[in-house]
Amino acid sequence: MNSIFTRRSIREYDSRPVEPEKVDKILRAGMQAPSAMNRQPWEFLVVTNPEMIQTIAALSPYGKPAARAPMVLVPMVNLQTAGEKNRFWVQDLSASVQNILLQIAEEGLGGCWMGIYPDEDRTKKLHDALGLPEQVLPFALISIGHGLQENRFVDRFVPENVHYETY
Repeated sequence: MNSIFTRRSIREYDSRPVEPEKVDKILRAGMQAPSAMNRQPWEFLVVTNPEMIQTIAALSPYGKPAARAPMVLVPMVNLQTAGEKNRFWVQDLSASVQNILLQIAEEGLGGCWMGIYPDEDRTKKLHDALGLPEQVLPFALISIGHGLQENRFVDRFVPENVHYETY
């Protein structure tokens, strides 16, 4: 549970590449997430090309962490895999991203989740820039690297937000 309590959004990185064995563990963690009807509608694009990183970072007003990272992970939904009746793919991808963020911290790296979906403009621009098939939508950007800041505990527990039996 250490990663749960110490994970932070790290937005600055040094220039070292992310080690392939760490990338593998991060991707495996994302694919271990629960999903509605066990559809597992996620796909992932690993981007390490500096020019492409700059291109995709510029597509979001909040893309600065991506522009500073040696690697950007793009979690995507395959709408065919999700199925017509699966309206819960957003939760599926969110659970996957959370697993990814926790594994990033576990690996001693820094990461930052930048929202793309459901903003239609960002989703379309990133979809087009990456040349994705029609049935695949980008969900988020996750910048990953050796952070210049450290993952550390910040207590976010607010007892007033907990209710028992009734509100």
